[in-house]
Amino acid sequence: RRYTRPTRSMAKKKGGRAAKDPCKAKLALLSQVVASFKPQKIGGTYIKEDLEELQKQIAYQQKPVLELIKAQAVVDGDRFKRSDGDRKEAGEKFSAWLSKNAPDCKLGDAFEFKWDGLEEGSGIVAKRALKRHEKFIEIPRDVMITSAQASQSPVGAVLMKDPTFARMPNLMLAVHVMFESLNPSSFHKSYLDALPRHFTLPLFYTTEELSLLEGSPAHYDALKIQKQTLRQYILTTKLLKGRPTVVLKLPKFTYRDFRWAVGVVMTRQNRIPSKESSSQSVLALIPGWDFCNFRDGELTTQYNDEVHASESFTMDDIKEGKQIYIYYGKRPNSKLFLFSGFVADDNKEDYVEVVFSHEDSDSSVSKIRKLLLQNRRLTSMIQPFRITSATGAPSDICMTWLRICRCNKEEAATVLKAKTAVISKLSERNEAEAVALLHEVVKRTLAKYKTTLEEDEKRLKDDKSLSANARVAIRLRMKEKAALQKCLLFKGAGDSKAGEKKAD
Repeated sequence: RRYTRPTRSMAKKKGGRAAKDPCKAKLALLSQVVASFKPQKIGGTYIKEDLEELQKQIAYQQKPVLELIKAQAVVDGDRFKRSDGDRKEAGEKFSAWLSKNAPDCKLGDAFEFKWDGLEEGSGIVAKRALKRHEKFIEIPRDVMITSAQASQSPVGAVLMKDPTFARMPNLMLAVHVMFESLNPSSFHKSYLDALPRHFTLPLFYTTEELSLLEGSPAHYDALKIQKQTLRQYILTTKLLKGRPTVVLKLPKFTYRDFRWAVGVVMTRQNRIPSKESSSQSVLALIPGWDFCNFRDGELTTQYNDEVHASESFTMDDIKEGKQIYIYYGKRPNSKLFLFSGFVADDNKEDYVEVVFSHEDSDSSVSKIRKLLLQNRRLTSMIQPFRITSATGAPSDICMTWLRICRCNKEEAATVLKAKTAVISKLSERNEAEAVALLHEVVKRTLAKYKTTLEEDEKRLKDDKSLSANARVAIRLRMKEKAALQKCLLFKGAGDSKAGEKKAD
């Protein structure tokens, strides 16, 4: 699709003079660019954009985005400049704030913050030796920032009238966080000042860094996040333009302010029970606890209704001075990458999602195969399935799809009689053809990457000029390629540890 580039004309004042505020002109231009990305519809249904379309849109908007950021630097320039010393000073102020407002949080007793020197940058370390499953932190609801607070705030009263904000509590929370961070009198100012100013989230990637994801199943979602965040920023500026800003006495905010707040919520949001009903939940930022870094293990955090606080317990015995980790839950590396900005080496829940498609050339059984797939809510085209990273084994439902796609009439009759969603091995012939189809799809997926696993390993080791973002992106695609290569060793039924076997 071709886009019409907006005319670069500045807004006019009375008397024909050009407006002196370049930020408004750049924002108006960018709004026109975004408005030109109109999704296609069939009837009343929007068509999902394909990858190529999204890439074009992100590339097209890059220059006006950078121009806007440059123009807005006069407003936010000092907000994103912070030395290690500044971070440590902000951390000490936050520690004092937390001790004062959450005296039972166990800071100084069970744990303390470490603002530098850790592999992850900052984190939480044990103040003394801790036993496995010992409570090390307790954060009361009173110091949390919740989506309920956000929606009930004066700004929330304006924004919640819009359907986008009404259905997206995370967006409302992000805008609330942004304005709280810009408010020198905010109760949460010390907490927000201690948060990272930069993230290795795809949301912040340049077009060049995004290109490192080509071939990765996460590429599409990374592009989508950038597109949606920009549209949400423009929507926010429009809703707060004019009278709301004057009446509420809102400070000037920039795209970088907005994007930073989205990054904060994206990496730190958790669900806790609502005050009104324990069966309902709200999104919350939990100051202090949210500085814990990830390690694979077990969920050891809970919300205690009796004390109205979030509690977390150690996963293992921890020696004094050692870092205390928590488990974020069952998330593959692609989700950790997209929403937390890192890739974990020790992630037993990791998998790669591969899109399977199969054109049936056997007309004698094509209709029955299609029916058998439909009975299991599957389709022969654009069907995503998971490949387990640890072993390279496909999911059971993936093998079911493969077996149905390669079944003959006799085998189709067996599937038709089956009462289960998952279909086991039908015959030696069928299993061999199913595995062959699996390998064919996986090879096509691997061919989409522009580099090999070996080339990635070498670049990561030798190229010292790589940005932090680029390193995370390359590590993600390395994990994906390793899993897919293991899958090529998978032999079929009974082979759940394909990746542990050596290639011939």
